[in-house]
Amino acid sequence: MRHPLQSESSKIGPRGRLPGSATPSAPPSVDTATLELLSIWQQEDATTDPAQLKAAEEELAVFMQAVNEARAASGEPLVYP
Repeated sequence: MRHPLQSESSKIGPRGRLPGSATPSAPPSVDTATLELLSIWQQEDATTDPAQLKAAEEELAVFMQAVNEARAASGEPLVYP
């Protein structure tokens, strides 16, 4: 049986980098680009409007209930007790 990952492994260099890609001197301990993007999204979504806050809370409650129902149906423990 042929294993596709074995045949492809020769195309990928050490640590899974593609040939020709930049080699970082040391991996960053904090992904600042992601943190900055999350901060921007948080600022864009920020609101004090009671109607929007209530709608968001209701949407979250529906989501949590759906996740719990799916897990209960499959015999898994609930995520949101």
